[in-house]
Amino acid sequence: MKRISILCALVALACTSLFANPNIVPIGGSKYARLSEDKTFISTGDYKTGNEDTLLVFSKMRVNPLDSVEAFLFSPDGNRILLRASFENYYVYKIESRRSDKLSAIDTQSKPMFSPDGKKIAFVRGNNIYVKRLEYDTEVVVTEDGSESIYNGLRSPEFEKAFGIDVTMEWSPDGMYLLYTKNQNVYMYSMQYKWNKLITLPDKDAYYITRIAWTSKPETFSIMYLNRAQTVLRMAKVDAASLVAKRVYEYVEDRYISPDVASFVMFFPENDNFVVLEERDDYKNLYLYSSAGSYIKALTKANYDITKVYGYDAASQRIFYQSTENGPDNRGIYAIGVQNAKKTALSVTTGTNDASFSADYKFYELRHSAINSPDKYSICDIKGAELRVLEQDTVSEILHKEMYDFCGMSGWILRKDTLKHPLVMWVTEAKNQWDMDFAYRLVNEGYTVAAVNARGTIGYGESFKKAVYGDMFVIPAQDYALAARCLVEQGKADAANMFIIGSGLSGAVVLAALSQTDSPFKGGIAIAPVSDLASYNVAEVERLMQAQGATLAYKTNSAIYNAANIKGKLLLVHAMNDKSMPLDNTLRLTEALVDANVQFDMQLYPNRDENFTMWLTQNHVFGKVMNFLKINTK
Repeated sequence: MKRISILCALVALACTSLFANPNIVPIGGSKYARLSEDKTFISTGDYKTGNEDTLLVFSKMRVNPLDSVEAFLFSPDGNRILLRASFENYYVYKIESRRSDKLSAIDTQSKPMFSPDGKKIAFVRGNNIYVKRLEYDTEVVVTEDGSESIYNGLRSPEFEKAFGIDVTMEWSPDGMYLLYTKNQNVYMYSMQYKWNKLITLPDKDAYYITRIAWTSKPETFSIMYLNRAQTVLRMAKVDAASLVAKRVYEYVEDRYISPDVASFVMFFPENDNFVVLEERDDYKNLYLYSSAGSYIKALTKANYDITKVYGYDAASQRIFYQSTENGPDNRGIYAIGVQNAKKTALSVTTGTNDASFSADYKFYELRHSAINSPDKYSICDIKGAELRVLEQDTVSEILHKEMYDFCGMSGWILRKDTLKHPLVMWVTEAKNQWDMDFAYRLVNEGYTVAAVNARGTIGYGESFKKAVYGDMFVIPAQDYALAARCLVEQGKADAANMFIIGSGLSGAVVLAALSQTDSPFKGGIAIAPVSDLASYNVAEVERLMQAQGATLAYKTNSAIYNAANIKGKLLLVHAMNDKSMPLDNTLRLTEALVDANVQFDMQLYPNRDENFTMWLTQNHVFGKVMNFLKINTK
């Protein structure tokens, strides 16, 4: 079961420095590499012809053979492959010699990153940064002060949770310098002179470093940063020789700046102009600025959100992106010309579409699903024509599934048939996509499952998304209650048997819904809910609650202060090793419920984390939820 939040859906923006493993990986020109389904070998292929050849069978490597590999990354020069054998366990395979060596024989590693020439790998071990010189099989120590509170080349768990930003190290184009973050500061390390130097930003209120990136000029890099209130985003360009930083960009919002906006910038190689995301006209669009920071124009000024940016093709001068142009519940793929603003649709069907492009931007892998269409993976040319299908999932049973209008709010509804069944409202972003395994299982047990795009979700404009500003949980809870009543009025739900389920932040929405004076829900299931905002992630709470410190709104949106108002049946579920939402948060809630004489059920999972990764645990959670629903359904 995935941890879900309708309040803080973050946009995943393309970044070449990330260790990623999509279905196929571009490796230059129109070539790609692919990890086999059983994860035992890598094959290489051609986007145009589809011809594939086996490149590497992991069990046949001359040194350190492996049974399987979780992910891989080619070096920029194509001579080596970085293999992730297991969590934080990496090997470097040299194609010519067919030899595989451990990235480090000491402890575990994270965040490995090839240098531009492919001859070095920067990585983190024990909150310190090291550089592996592959030609000499030696390690260079970059930092030595890493500790439980000092994060070199990493983000603190609190920062990761609040921003979802992963860019913490960046090589210079010549591989002679390494930029890295240390908590909320940026440093540069010289490979030649072995020094670390702090970069001083021009603004005293720089509080959160959200992105470090080299520009298209080899002598200049950029730093993006927010003030603590997360209302002012700035970017400074830094001269690599003098390390003097000059602010070239500023963007201000009245409420808050979304994390994906704060962490995205793309520089054009031909002139060092840059593109950013802004929500200045209520929707998230792309804006072009000159190298010096002067505003040029809006590239996608429209009433829909840009939800992902794949990259820029200098040859055609086009940007490739994903957006909600086909409706807020859908995700489509598009290309737009920077000079002529000519837009091309690269996905023609509604639903959720995603893509990865070949290095020369002449082909792409299209991944599509919809509420009535299982996942499909296909190869397309740049005109959008499907060349072949790589994989297409099938289902043996078709349920009654549809996107739905909940009295003015969009969402989806899943039913076994068109009869009236007990209702479970699932607090999640209601996209037009197939991935709803838990919901399908509930439907097969005789329940109707529905989700609605409540205030706080993306795709409907900034004012809709930020309507929860200062009221994180109460407002979405009101929308879910309205949606449930709407289904009753339309004869699609039994008013006496309506439940609500959510996890994490969405679990807090469940508690808020049960606390309403006129709650329509008979009960709710809250999985690791945030019950006390003061104990949750400071950065995320400050962003959405418009205050730095506990206020009356904190208490209004914290279940521990409203335990006496919770009505109906309640099931609390929590993994005891949950790092995202520590168990203590739920234990304090149970104390408040006991003090208020509110009855509840509870299921704890020892030695399990927030992901409930073991299949047996997932089945147990589902069984517990089903037992709770059946007992409390008339």
